[in-house]
Amino acid sequence: MNMNFWENRSFTIKTFTLVAMLVSFTVATGIRYHLLVQKISDTSVTQSSDIMLTGYKNELKDVVDMTAVTLAAAVEGIDDENQIHSIFKHLIQNARFFPDKSGYIFIYKKGGTVFVLPPQPEKEGKNLIDFKDPTGKLLIRELDSAAQAGGGFVNYMWEKPDKGLQPKLSYARMLPGNRYWIGAGIYIDDIQERESAILTATNQLTSSYLRTLYAALGGAVIFLALPLTWLLIRSIVKPVRELTTAADQFSRGRMDLTIPYIERGDEIGKLANALDRLGMSIKVAIARLKK
Repeated sequence: MNMNFWENRSFTIKTFTLVAMLVSFTVATGIRYHLLVQKISDTSVTQSSDIMLTGYKNELKDVVDMTAVTLAAAVEGIDDENQIHSIFKHLIQNARFFPDKSGYIFIYKKGGTVFVLPPQPEKEGKNLIDFKDPTGKLLIRELDSAAQAGGGFVNYMWEKPDKGLQPKLSYARMLPGNRYWIGAGIYIDDIQERESAILTATNQLTSSYLRTLYAALGGAVIFLALPLTWLLIRSIVKPVRELTTAADQFSRGRMDLTIPYIERGDEIGKLANALDRLGMSIKVAIARLKK
């Protein structure tokens, strides 16, 4: 900023400029704080979701791996497909897991043909390699590929009782012998519900705090900063103007003036006393000149 320009501005403009800068800084700080709180909230939601998803993946993989070991041991040395089907179905038909009992084991032949599917036995023997979920994902193809690649997870949408289409996660891996692959799935809609709950709670808490903060800042500006600034300006500008007028009158030869504010103890008082002494000195000098 050009110093000459600044020095030539009135004290009122300078004071209000300073107050405006302070208010702007306060508002900017409040906005930055708001954005920081939002970022922390988003980070906490993301981390919470990642932790839940990792837990589901670990649980799902453990179930599938343990079942795979059990099934492999049960059919060891057996080559007859009908006998293998009978043993597999007997072992997993009523197996349900997870708290809501929505988890079950399914077994496919390599290439996407249903081998054992407890909830829908009528589909056994059908090839579903081109089956798509409502979003168009070839989920059986992807599970088949994941299993043959050494095991992997696939996300898709699936109908959930009483809740409609919901996101689901499945894990698939090959059974020993590379003829069949085994998989299981878990609904992960509660992750989204958890995210929503965390966001709602965080937003309610931060919104309440920020409203209080902004109200306090606004009140401080309106009821404290502005009135005090106005009083400061009046306590300085008005006396300075009057003393300037008195000095101007001195310069024009009026020596009968009463200098105001000489009783004040601040800089205004010091200026008034100095002006009063100047007036007395001028009077003495004029008196001596007359003699």
